[in-house]
Amino acid sequence: MVTEPRDEAVAAALKAVAAAGARMAVPESADRIVARGVRRRRRTVAAAAAVAVCVLTSTSAIAALWLRPDPLPTPMAPPPTLHGSSPAPGSSFPLSGSFSTNPARSGSTASAPGSPTPTETPTGDASPSPGTTPPTGSPTP
Repeated sequence: MVTEPRDEAVAAALKAVAAAGARMAVPESADRIVARGVRRRRRTVAAAAAVAVCVLTSTSAIAALWLRPDPLPTPMAPPPTLHGSSPAPGSSFPLSGSFSTNPARSGSTASAPGSPTPTETPTGDASPSPGTTPPTGSPTP
């Protein structure tokens, strides 16, 4: 294949430009290269430390939520009085729940939901309790 003189002139010009660029290029000093490496290592360590702190704090927050004790139940009765002092007449202690402060209306005992009331018999005996009336209606055989 025969090359044209114009292609040879372009090739010679490109070679001259490449040689001039090579003469002008100055390699970077070793101190600057080392300093760049140190800065990069420092940024990598700082990023790893930040990730470790985030993981540690989120793990401890999750553990604190899981290991948290159940809240204390609210008192069902007024707190005891100290040194025999009593509340002023007409005042009452705040109670939680729907219990009445009048013992005649609320009964002498408070039962938990699902537990038998004083008139129920847990043994399954069908006999009526004292003080209750038997149900009216047709008797069962």
